[in-house]
Amino acid sequence: MKCCKFLVFLVFLMLPEPTPAWRPDTVKEWARTLGDELWRLSESLTNSDQIRIKYKQMNASVKKKDGKQILESSLRSVSTMLTRKINAVKCIHATAERLASEFNYTMIKDKENLDFEYCSAKYSDFYYEDGTKLERKFDVPKFAKNSTHYTTNSLEKDSHFYDISVNTSISCIHVPTNIFYQEDDALAAILWSEKLTEVFTNNYKSDPSLVWQYFGSAHGVLRFYPGMPWNINEIDTYDCRVKSWYIEAATCSKDVIILFDVSGSMTGFKNYVARITLGSLLKTLSNNDYVNVYTFNATTKETVKCFKGLVQATPENINTIINALEPKANGKHKVGLEGNANLTTAYIAAFTTLKERRTKCNVSSTQGCNQLVMLITDYVPGNLTEVFEEYNRETVGNKTYIPVRVFTYLIGKEVTNVQEIKWMACLNRGYFVHIHSVEEVQQQVLKYINVIARPMILAGEDPPPTWTHADIDYTRTVKWDVSGDVKKPDEDKLVASVAIPAFDYRNNKLYNNAKLLGVAGTDVPIDSIAKLAQPHQLGVNGYSFIVSNNGYLLLHPSLIATINDELQENYNSVDFVEVEQVDDGKGPRELGEKIKNLRKNLVNGTDGSMTNVEVLFHYDNMRRIARVKHDYFFNKLEGTPFAMGISLPMGYGDTELMLKDNPLEAKQGQELLGVNVTTYFNFNYRVHPDWVYCKYHYLEGHESDNAEEEIFKFLVNLSKNEIDITKKQYDEETQSLPFNYETHCGTTPLGKDDYYCNEDLVKQLVFDAKLSTPYFRSWDATQEERDLAQKYNVSVRFIATSSGLTRWHYVFEDYKNEWVDEFGNRAKKYQDNVFGDDYYNAIEETWYKAAVLQHMIDKESLVIATDLLILDDTINNRPETIENSDGDITVTASYAIFYKDGNSETPAAVVGFQFLYSSFFEVFKNITKSSQEITCGDGYDCYLIDSSGYIVVTMEHPKQKQAKVGDFFGAVQKEVMQKFIDNKIFDHVEVFNYQALCPLSMIKEPNCALSLNTPFTTVIDTYDSYVDDFTTESIHIQILALALNPQQRILRKTKKNYSHAIIASPCIY
Repeated sequence: MKCCKFLVFLVFLMLPEPTPAWRPDTVKEWARTLGDELWRLSESLTNSDQIRIKYKQMNASVKKKDGKQILESSLRSVSTMLTRKINAVKCIHATAERLASEFNYTMIKDKENLDFEYCSAKYSDFYYEDGTKLERKFDVPKFAKNSTHYTTNSLEKDSHFYDISVNTSISCIHVPTNIFYQEDDALAAILWSEKLTEVFTNNYKSDPSLVWQYFGSAHGVLRFYPGMPWNINEIDTYDCRVKSWYIEAATCSKDVIILFDVSGSMTGFKNYVARITLGSLLKTLSNNDYVNVYTFNATTKETVKCFKGLVQATPENINTIINALEPKANGKHKVGLEGNANLTTAYIAAFTTLKERRTKCNVSSTQGCNQLVMLITDYVPGNLTEVFEEYNRETVGNKTYIPVRVFTYLIGKEVTNVQEIKWMACLNRGYFVHIHSVEEVQQQVLKYINVIARPMILAGEDPPPTWTHADIDYTRTVKWDVSGDVKKPDEDKLVASVAIPAFDYRNNKLYNNAKLLGVAGTDVPIDSIAKLAQPHQLGVNGYSFIVSNNGYLLLHPSLIATINDELQENYNSVDFVEVEQVDDGKGPRELGEKIKNLRKNLVNGTDGSMTNVEVLFHYDNMRRIARVKHDYFFNKLEGTPFAMGISLPMGYGDTELMLKDNPLEAKQGQELLGVNVTTYFNFNYRVHPDWVYCKYHYLEGHESDNAEEEIFKFLVNLSKNEIDITKKQYDEETQSLPFNYETHCGTTPLGKDDYYCNEDLVKQLVFDAKLSTPYFRSWDATQEERDLAQKYNVSVRFIATSSGLTRWHYVFEDYKNEWVDEFGNRAKKYQDNVFGDDYYNAIEETWYKAAVLQHMIDKESLVIATDLLILDDTINNRPETIENSDGDITVTASYAIFYKDGNSETPAAVVGFQFLYSSFFEVFKNITKSSQEITCGDGYDCYLIDSSGYIVVTMEHPKQKQAKVGDFFGAVQKEVMQKFIDNKIFDHVEVFNYQALCPLSMIKEPNCALSLNTPFTTVIDTYDSYVDDFTTESIHIQILALALNPQQRILRKTKKNYSHAIIASPCIY
């Protein structure tokens, strides 16, 4: 007989006499009674057996899926999309170079008679659709008031641009605050770039999935599309030339040693300006660069002791360097300013370090390695030519090369030996600047970029596209507060930028004097890549990920960008090994061979796989863990520095449902008549909001309030046989051709009603909707079944399928059920949230994942669980209770339907129901009081816990404050939990969350001895302290484990109070 299976146990406290032998039989009877009753309830509510038979009747089958083929298909789709973005940038790049070369620069000399106007993102007037004018929060400067050079522009909310009010007919200009727009160089860039609007528009018309397009000039002028006002919520400090997309495209990767003068003369204002200069230089570096800062006076030292050689220029490492040079709270310097400056030893240390780097990387001066020394000082003692000749010259063959460029930054107004410090730079292929004040820092610092860009310009070859690491689209965040996406997680707002440098060839042709014109680029939302990674094919508990050449994550389901509404400092430098949890028994920051090999293959872009990898699969915000095995498949994303991988669970991740019959066709071989599929979608349903079923290329004019309305429009046309669901988003054949301006630059605009679909997913969705309709439109139950449902106070029953469909039915509260009219609009009487408003992610829901995992342990068992509190007290605005709006607690029961065909089975759906804890409590109490010998609550503590160790039922009434429902049992009965571990009912497994926060009290001064395992060691000690208190003399335990395989018992080690755990020790990099 099938029964509901979970863990039931009794705790007998302080018993005066030994436990009688008959008590195990009593507990078994309680468990059998409760389990049988819940199983009967589940079968009657969910019709699981009938649904399984229905799959057979609808001629479904199971087929094996090949992880490598899934990955290859995803790579083709993603690569095609990325090629479109690259080609769009190439169009901007080619047009910019042509426009700049054709521009008449003499016209800007006569500014008084020059008639021009443009859209200034900061100062133009903007009007919204309702006619209201944009009101800025900051005073407009005098030069911008009543200016005739600024256009007046209209704005319209655009759903494609995240409901931001934009104008897709224009582009706008942003000029940094420290640059006057009528300076010759700035004004020239504004004027010649005006015709880029046409290219932006053509790009968008031919590929409406494009988002922000832009061109940043070497003089700081940014032209971007579509036009919109700049951020009015913050003082403007933006300069496109310090953004990663600009610098990485213009300079390639760099090895940089900065020599920072801490001699006795570098005090007061000069030290302040020097530190600002250092900070500005460091901000121009990215994750692809390597850096170190040496302080020097009489001796030369690393600024951070544990930074030996070069370290990666991650935000964590850069901030560690900057903080090491910041004065203390009392104003005293952490690094003493004293003695004379010995530049000879400083330069020798820098050149030696960079030579070691070249040797390690096995490169010479002829191979184009970008290595720089940057000197920040207020004085040089004399000529150091001998040092340069000995340490910065390299002979290859018969030719002598200068491997390292030297850039010198002279600080202060009253200085001497200016020619000497200038000659240092000129003698070593560098550049000299004199910084008199703080206001000059930004402009002067950026001059080095043009210098190191020259070799690429002089080469005369088309520059390759450059891809950045993950960045955040700030227009969608609360910082700008103009988008409908403000409340969405910041992980969904990450973008990668592709950029190409443009060159000014006018002087190059005549004088061999190369100049950087600027950088063209566009953003590619990471979530658009994720949608092309075919998440529906990966299936439940499968996922995709993208890793950069540095091992950093762009895409991963466990990547956290924001905590407490604050963007984390290292959100774009989270390493793959800090998120992927391999079950190898290693401690914090200890890497086993499997995870190291997996990371190495990803970083190298290897085409390969790793199978049968034991992992700690966590879900429900790391509060539930399963010990399972996964297969990994990975390969390079061509044309990018990224690699893509997929992870599939063993045992069921290699199968999927296959439809032998087309659900869109009439039966018995008739012609395609346009089956009216909308009849399957006229009540209670949701589809996965992030999956692409069918979509219009242009969202504007086809707006929908939700994903269901969007798909319903297509279903209507599908029923009329008026759409072709085989249409794809991109033409792979066209995009594979070599770039040609005439072919690829907007010559084939799409129509406003053009669309694309995922044929297989649409068919599967219709199939699932048809299959589920008869079982969830209403509940055909006997009176006995209704009485049982009322006994548990069942509210809703549901089904979720592998196609992303979620369907539900309220059993006794019909007014909560929704109906869908002929236009796809929801007709409902109940205005609060219904089941589908809270649970719409189908295979990604906790109860779906848990049911499938439980099936692999016991095929005929329910998963019963409640919501869980967030225990991490560093998280703000945590719910203080798991109670629902009625003041009760919702209990969810779920069961996985695996469809079997021959010897293969696949997870097809999960069914379940929800009921109230108060009723469950009464049932549990009545069952456990049925015995004459023992009674729960009368000297005995009784608990029902789930397979993750969380309490589902206690003997406290739900209204009592001491009720522990949803608490981790190890925190309530730690001694008993230890007994469970000792008896192999639960396993003690450590899972480390390297993205969590820790308390400021744990953050100390930078110290090489401070290992990243420090906070975790604290947790271990804390845990051990209460385990050591365990005594067996005072407690008797009687355990009945009905359904749990001991290998699946995971004692999750709770971690809290972490603050930037990754950042604690930069020395690991």
